[in-house]
Amino acid sequence: MTYYFSKTILSTANAWIPNERFIYGLLFFGAFLIAGVALSIFSFYEDYYWGDKAYRKFLKEGKKSSAKV
Repeated sequence: MTYYFSKTILSTANAWIPNERFIYGLLFFGAFLIAGVALSIFSFYEDYYWGDKAYRKFLKEGKKSSAKV
């Protein structure tokens, strides 16, 4: 009985391989996901870090009395 079960599992292993269209779609989706995360990180630094001199000074000096935002 175990022999037939393992033979069935091994013979159906080829059915688990997805087609090329699915793989390319997954790569396409992943590329846009990575690009979206990178763009949101870049826009955060653009808006809140590079463009705001007082915020950079506050981060640099910490909670000192001279670091007022």
